[in-house]
Amino acid sequence: MSSINRSLSRRRFLTTGMAVTAAGGLGGVGGVLAAQEEDRNRGSAEDPFQALKEAPTPLIMDALTRLGHDRNQLAMSRGIRPMIPARGTIVGPAVTTKYEESAAQTTREDIRAHVFRPVDEAEPGSVWVTASGTREILSMFGDVIVLACRQKGLAGLVTDGGCRDIEGMEEIGLPVYAAGTCLYGPGSVIRPVAADVPVVCGGIEVAPGDVVAADVNGVMAFPREALPDVIQKIAELDEKETRSRRAIEQGQPLETAYEF
Repeated sequence: MSSINRSLSRRRFLTTGMAVTAAGGLGGVGGVLAAQEEDRNRGSAEDPFQALKEAPTPLIMDALTRLGHDRNQLAMSRGIRPMIPARGTIVGPAVTTKYEESAAQTTREDIRAHVFRPVDEAEPGSVWVTASGTREILSMFGDVIVLACRQKGLAGLVTDGGCRDIEGMEEIGLPVYAAGTCLYGPGSVIRPVAADVPVVCGGIEVAPGDVVAADVNGVMAFPREALPDVIQKIAELDEKETRSRRAIEQGQPLETAYEF
């Protein structure tokens, strides 16, 4: 299947599955019922984030912007990027770890309480957000921790610090977003001080339970309570984009085909 066809298939799901999800599963026509059945088969009835997993992050951001949210408070720094090849969108509730610059030595209990425990207690589908608390790029985790996250069923990891063991991560296959790579860990520069608290990561505040979305375009987060409106708005925006694409494919000039 060509990349164009894959994109169109993805967006066809948006215009049906998202509309159904936003409407709470109500509808009487056969096409909508068929879409509902397809959504159930995909597990969307059990996964409130399924609709967003079919949407690229720019479309999610467009929806939030049109709903009145400040994009500058939603988009993480452009420096945070995929550490392994990224395909599709990861979406899930945030689980957080907070680091701070500290002269005090990191203890084993610090690591257990604020690094290991959040991973061990995270719900499947969560996205682990680790705020380094420093501008220095240090490795916040490597392939062993990423493996543990995959085994727990996490959707991915995000940090404004660095990471290492990239080849190992690629073999594991769990999406990892970071500001770079580094051969060594935090050492005595920073230490973990809290977990499951609001953190500032990539220039934005992320609270536990916030919706985190990430793909090859970037990383973003927004309040969970906005999710139903975002899903509905994405369906509306996608319908407009789909009409524009079809008009362009039919030979119309961009001036008349593009819907603002």
